[in-house]
Amino acid sequence: MPTLTNLPTELLQLIAGRCSAPDILALSLTCRHLNKACDGAAVFQMSFESHLPEIASPAFKDGSALVRFMRSYIDGPKKPCQRNEGPKMAWLCLAVAISRLPDASSELEQILSHMKSSNYLRLESLQLDDDTKVSLRGLIAFLATLPIWGCMSIDAAANGSPSVPALLDELCPVFFSQMSSMKPLRIDQSLGGEHPLQFAFCLAMSNLEVWQLYTVHKQTVEDPGSTFIPATNILLSVVKGNYEGTTLGSEYNEFQGSWIGKQTHALLLIALVARNIYYLSKGAKPSLFVRFLNLGLINRDTTVETHLPNPKKVKFLSPWYFAANKEKGEKDSAYGTWIGDTLFRPRFPLVAPNLVAVQGKRGRHFYPFAGDEWWSWYTTRVRDLAKRLDEGEWCGTYTYKLHLGGRVDPPMERIRFRKTSTDGDSYSVEALDAIDGIGTFTLRGEVNASDVACTVHLRKQYSTHQFDWEGLVTPLGICGGYYSAGHRASRPLGYFWLWKREWVNDADE
Repeated sequence: MPTLTNLPTELLQLIAGRCSAPDILALSLTCRHLNKACDGAAVFQMSFESHLPEIASPAFKDGSALVRFMRSYIDGPKKPCQRNEGPKMAWLCLAVAISRLPDASSELEQILSHMKSSNYLRLESLQLDDDTKVSLRGLIAFLATLPIWGCMSIDAAANGSPSVPALLDELCPVFFSQMSSMKPLRIDQSLGGEHPLQFAFCLAMSNLEVWQLYTVHKQTVEDPGSTFIPATNILLSVVKGNYEGTTLGSEYNEFQGSWIGKQTHALLLIALVARNIYYLSKGAKPSLFVRFLNLGLINRDTTVETHLPNPKKVKFLSPWYFAANKEKGEKDSAYGTWIGDTLFRPRFPLVAPNLVAVQGKRGRHFYPFAGDEWWSWYTTRVRDLAKRLDEGEWCGTYTYKLHLGGRVDPPMERIRFRKTSTDGDSYSVEALDAIDGIGTFTLRGEVNASDVACTVHLRKQYSTHQFDWEGLVTPLGICGGYYSAGHRASRPLGYFWLWKREWVNDADE
């Protein structure tokens, strides 16, 4: 009687490629014949492609385009992924990671429950064990990688689990607690490295995803704006403290002053602005104080809606990542192939292997996480954006307060930067005839696009008054605080955020 092992190897590989990565690994343990059939990069590549969710981004129009790019990246001429076991291990990591995506929210919930139990049950010993740290870092790193591929992390919620944005928000009281007993769980202690930056990136992106789902489909997602207001207050306190010069302690002050710390707080600022705009877009009323202030704005239109960036339209990969496939006559970057790794062309963020212990299971288990490529992508993307502020049109918003219901004025529009002079990595810019709810204004100032800075110092000039802007360039735009012109006080008057106009949906979308 014919059995599965009687099938040709090619057919066995096609069957295995339809299975999830854990099932393929289990199948390969049944006998030597099936082990040999499943032991190849092609099988795990097919599994990754079969389980890949919907892809939409300026770089990849669909999942096939992403897989085509990854194949050229992994197997390309310079083979940047030839580590560990080469292409097989690269595709195995990708296949395992994508198969775990539907359970990402439940895994994050388990880690959060473990951290909460550490808080409530062992106040004298809050240090996280190494495996929990590795699991948490790996999961956050993976969620931070998904948007670059073109996946929405909010889709990770399944089986009735809380949404990823809600779980990320629940981590805020742990990561940014002011209690001395919680110090070992703070974000600079429990994560370290670039992982705090990845967490802030996930939080900002998830808030944009929540806003996008609501504005397009009027779909209310479990989010901080409606449920986890205490977490919002904690974030607000930390972000305000960053711009007002206060800190959570000497060690946190060191983190806060580092490049990673500055970028982390800039992304947290974006997350707060985005959730407040989402909160107001659902019909929530501004605070009583804000409504009182609005009574005096007779000549200002405060009803214009702010359209935030669509996370699926934010450009995370520069064109020089790609090369057109001339043999197939393809010119669109969505069909492009990897053109090699150089000093100025960073690695593409994939996932790398690791082994951790899983609570309730024996032995140690394979756990993919984002490797050095994510950090390389982030720093290069920020530097590239900082050097190209004069390309395209910008728009944005400014707010006076960061709490939910805080006043948000009509959006800033028609901002087109022009370089006026250049000095190495620094250059002067100006933007004329921009407009907002007050009227027309100009922006003039300096941009430092060096690796250790990526900062902007601009003066916003109206016909009757002016403000100074101090901000940072991030992958999600430019953000920071604004102050009285010539008098940079200890406290900002408010906060601003600019993003590319091309990242926003058109009126008919």
